[in-house]
Amino acid sequence: MTLSLRQLRYFVAIADAGAFARAAEALNIAQSALSHHVSEIETELGVSLLDRRPRGIVLTPAGRRLYEHAGAILSAMTKAEIDVKTFTEVATGPVAIGLSHTAAAVSALSIMQAVGTACPNVHLTISEGLSPHLTERVLSGALDFALVFNPSSDARLQREALLEEELFLIGRPEIIGRSNAPIAFVDIPQGAVLGLTPPTSRAIIQTQILRNQIKPSSKLEVDSLNIMRTALEAGLGCAILARSTVGSDLLRSAVHARRIAQPTLTRELSLISLAEHPQTRAFVEVREVLKQAVLQDAKAGRWPAEMLDKAKKKRAAQDHSVKQAKSAEE
Repeated sequence: MTLSLRQLRYFVAIADAGAFARAAEALNIAQSALSHHVSEIETELGVSLLDRRPRGIVLTPAGRRLYEHAGAILSAMTKAEIDVKTFTEVATGPVAIGLSHTAAAVSALSIMQAVGTACPNVHLTISEGLSPHLTERVLSGALDFALVFNPSSDARLQREALLEEELFLIGRPEIIGRSNAPIAFVDIPQGAVLGLTPPTSRAIIQTQILRNQIKPSSKLEVDSLNIMRTALEAGLGCAILARSTVGSDLLRSAVHARRIAQPTLTRELSLISLAEHPQTRAFVEVREVLKQAVLQDAKAGRWPAEMLDKAKKKRAAQDHSVKQAKSAEE
């Protein structure tokens, strides 16, 4: 037996309602029919999907996984139906995109203007958030694609790396030092780094080995950019961020920035979408327009980031200079 779209819709409705009775009422079908469909799915997959309790149901780990897949599948089907029904020679229909905070600050206006000009019949919805949260929304089908940093390796995702941005230690001078010289990775103040809460830390530092070498603050965890900036300005800790993330704070000297060296830390900006996302005309055209808008902002210097090839060459040259300096000292 192959799972049907009807079964997936019923399962999602039950999970959203939290009880068979409420789901049956919303779907206007018999509760026994819903229960029968779930039993068929559980028999076919060989796993339990729901914990049936006196006051409702709770998804099992397998049930949560199916819920994620079902949501993405149903969302994709809806978008495909809209695309086919409204198909013309121009892109039309809704497209939902997500932008990390830095991407929103630097390129949101460019993206809105570019999409408005190139795809005037597209209804664009833009969301802003932290990279891990946006990735979850792409996986659930709530967003068509998103600009995120250091996305997790997930076979369900299609990833295209666009830019590389260098990371700095950001904080008050009394915490990170008043010098403008780079700070060695081993000299990052232990126990003072904010914002290393998983999975957020993945979006900041790509290498797990390096993440594990940083002792975060034991007193404060921050999972919000605005709160982070407030905490940094108040001297409650320091953070590993890109300069673009706190550009306005640096301009008014609210915080200080020092480049991290030995090793240099970077983050990659990637454009992500579901690997199985329907290639509607609106999706394809808006995706390309967004990509070109971001790359143009980088070329024009509005985004302090570099194309990947150029960044790799620059980093290789920096590493070579460091090696030469060490040799000279020895």
